[in-house]
Amino acid sequence: MIAERIRQFREHDRQPGEAEARLAARFLSEAALGAFLGQEPRDVLHSANTARWLLDRGHADEHLIQAALLHDIGKGAQRRRDRVAHVVSGALRVSRALAADGSRFEIRRALARTASHSGTGAERLATMGVAPRVVELVRNHHGKANGDAMLELLQQADSAT
Repeated sequence: MIAERIRQFREHDRQPGEAEARLAARFLSEAALGAFLGQEPRDVLHSANTARWLLDRGHADEHLIQAALLHDIGKGAQRRRDRVAHVVSGALRVSRALAADGSRFEIRRALARTASHSGTGAERLATMGVAPRVVELVRNHHGKANGDAMLELLQQADSAT
């Protein structure tokens, strides 16, 4: 886990390329594609890698791949230090205590956005007309799968990338 976090930290500034845009264009509507490409570069790369992980294993359900591409759409702007704060506060189990939407400190607002990104992203996607199943998968991608095989796959892909 530590090695994975170090890799993520080192790759934070890597920029997405044409491959990520082409992959997303195959599966997303114009509005959803714009939202996908408008994410932080690190989230574009992670989401594209999540979709690739699924496709490489033969999982090509359109809703599943769309959810993989859009699952972190609710995170919004995040600096490197915000991501580090999220990881450290999560490991120390103090994320909820530190997260605050109305704080004057950006880092606390970023922690709040991260904590609520599943619901925020799902709401945003619903207003774009994204399929209800995709909205549901995005909303629940950090929750209990409760036997939902597609949600379990999304969660595996998310944690593997």
